[in-house]
Amino acid sequence: SYTCKIVFQAFLEWKAARREELSYTCKIVFQAFLEWKAARREELSAYQKQIHDEFVANAEKDLERRLSARKARKGNDDANLQETMDKELETHQLEHGPKARKIPRANNEDEEEVEDINVGEDDIMDDVLGLDENERADEPTKSDVGNENLPQNATE
Repeated sequence: SYTCKIVFQAFLEWKAARREELSYTCKIVFQAFLEWKAARREELSAYQKQIHDEFVANAEKDLERRLSARKARKGNDDANLQETMDKELETHQLEHGPKARKIPRANNEDEEEVEDINVGEDDIMDDVLGLDENERADEPTKSDVGNENLPQNATE
């Protein structure tokens, strides 16, 4: 029984030593784990910051690109609008002919429809061609008026 007490006492001492060693090892391992965990958190924070900075930079570039494209379009909007309106007017004139409007006479009794022409352009063309107001190309001359009913080859 004395031997059993000695063996049992030795066992308890060995067990206490192992417990201390295990506790020390756990403290060291746990400390290493905490250091590793802190390092991973720092890496993750740095990575998240990098991703955030890249995203913000890309968003700013995209915004700048869109704003410059908008400014380029906006500068041409007036010209494009005028061009579109001119094309629509030309198409309308081709489909429906020139606009007819009524020009009132001095007494406002008789109103006749006349073709809307740009008199300024006609005057310029007359100046270029050297025509008088009496010799307008679109107005029939006295000789043409008398020969209206004759065939074309009869006047030649």
